[in-house]
Amino acid sequence: MNKMNHGYSSSGNSNLRKVNILLKALDEAGKRIDYYALDLSYVELERTLSAMPDDTFQHVKCHGLYGTYDDGLVWLQKDDIKHKPKTVLSLGSSIGNFPRPDAAGFLHSFADVLKGPKDTLLIGLDGCKDPDKVWHAYNDSKGITFKFYQNGLLNANKILGKQAFLLDQWDIVGTYNDAEGKHEAFITPLQDVVVEGVTCHKGEKIRIEEAYKYNNEEASTLWQCAGMTEKHKWTNGQIDYGEL
Repeated sequence: MNKMNHGYSSSGNSNLRKVNILLKALDEAGKRIDYYALDLSYVELERTLSAMPDDTFQHVKCHGLYGTYDDGLVWLQKDDIKHKPKTVLSLGSSIGNFPRPDAAGFLHSFADVLKGPKDTLLIGLDGCKDPDKVWHAYNDSKGITFKFYQNGLLNANKILGKQAFLLDQWDIVGTYNDAEGKHEAFITPLQDVVVEGVTCHKGEKIRIEEAYKYNNEEASTLWQCAGMTEKHKWTNGQIDYGEL
């Protein structure tokens, strides 16, 4: 009988697809796994778990954790959890949304609580630094990412309880910052607009997203600063994306 293991990850579309593939492979191998999906949105958590109903797997059991990353860190230190072998999953490259020092600090917080001899992290890391390829990935011809950013403005309206952002007054601009190895996305007003008493001038860039890319040297620095050791790496054919 295989030893019971605990898998734990944030949910989300990118993670969900990869996690489903991973859990299916583990289940087919007869591994007894408890998988915990973490999300601060109860709706998203329900959606994630509904995609993996009770009869999906024979050996894998799925659970939900409703809360933030900080809540997850507290949960990992519970007496009935901390002594069991655990793997924390972050498969959707979300670590790239942190400035580099913050990324190391974030991972270090998990390294501090994963003290067991079999405790591990499995992290998705984007290593592509081809400016043209990166730009087109975030500025796709179908406008999918554009609509994603627009949805952020709509959600801001929902939070504020009023139409503070009118979509026809704003454009989305994406650029690749070669010097810092990251893609940046901005909203920019097409005319002078006032939001919550603040004047945003036509053409002014307001950054809403950063996506850092890591080459091998930068990845090694990240692990070192986070107090982690790289054990295995799985990459695509172009070696510009990996799960480590």
